[in-house]
Amino acid sequence: MIRQHLNEGMVYFDQSVINRYLREIDDRYFRGTMQKKHYERTKREIDRFVSYVCTGRIDALSSTLRGARQELTPTFKQIAEEFIAGDFHPNTRCDIRWVAYKYFAWLEDRGFKDMSGVGAIHIQKFLLFCSEHYAPGTIHNVRLYLKKLYAFLHMTGQVNDDYSALFSFSVQREKRVFPVLPKSDIAKLLDAIDRSTVKGKRDYAIMMLGTVLGLRACDVIALKLEDIDWLRGEIRIVQSKTSYPVHLPLTQDVGEALKDYILNARPHTADNEIFLRINAPHKRLAAAVTVGEIYRDCCIAASLPASTRFHNLRRALGTSMVTNGISVYDVAQVFGDKNVNSTKPYLAADMEHLKMCALTFAGIEPEGGEPQ
Repeated sequence: MIRQHLNEGMVYFDQSVINRYLREIDDRYFRGTMQKKHYERTKREIDRFVSYVCTGRIDALSSTLRGARQELTPTFKQIAEEFIAGDFHPNTRCDIRWVAYKYFAWLEDRGFKDMSGVGAIHIQKFLLFCSEHYAPGTIHNVRLYLKKLYAFLHMTGQVNDDYSALFSFSVQREKRVFPVLPKSDIAKLLDAIDRSTVKGKRDYAIMMLGTVLGLRACDVIALKLEDIDWLRGEIRIVQSKTSYPVHLPLTQDVGEALKDYILNARPHTADNEIFLRINAPHKRLAAAVTVGEIYRDCCIAASLPASTRFHNLRRALGTSMVTNGISVYDVAQVFGDKNVNSTKPYLAADMEHLKMCALTFAGIEPEGGEPQ
């Protein structure tokens, strides 16, 4: 909502801006480019924002968003904040906060004022409570961050045991295999961009970074002029998601797209970020979701199904590399994945090599008729 106001050059709350944004959300939902769950949550949070602006109270409407704080007693709140202030990646701090506050609130509901008397049985009951209310992916995070919390409590002398053995169980999470964007669709996507305009030059350079180098949206918006070494033909970045440095080749096609945008379309500004807003003020792109919106517009222009999943381009590149015989470990290194498990889903989309793993029905033929 703040970005919507800034995009229109406004610094004060204006209901007409809210109304236009609501109409845009409604239009996206009814055109099928926004899922119902996302649509309902967005509308609910718009109501919370408007209520806060009008009343000044953050608790005027309840929120179901993960990461929302719950009120705790001073003792538990101090423990939680000291734990959250630890050396955690910014991308996980919100989830860590949610788990800590949820656990301490659960203890308070059962009469605890501090960690005195809290033992293994209470951890087990809390995990059981979570298993009845949350998906396996959330349970995985609860187990992981509770383990970190008790390691912190044990290290600071607030509990006598870190219960590491209790947290040693594994959680089987659902692993979805997303369809891979065909090469023909990627070609249509790129061909449909009007590169004679300022917006087209910018959007084409962004799409090329996703298509050829597999950059994430968060890394695209953070890409700076000094990240490109034109003489050595490299792009050097520290990934926003993993804080892991990677050096990528500045291929000729990507270099030409970037050069065309920077020299012929990029507005003059003091900002070092490469990709800027088209309309004044010419600031850096506000968030990674903006890249998703650009990708969606490119899909619509190419008469492809509308999608905001810019990650589709990275997934298509990874699958293409695996299909062409490149080791999954090499793909992980190119993509800057610390854990090869993040790269393994590309194997699941490699249909040609998966066919080689298929077993026959020899010895387990169905009974009751001739095989078809």
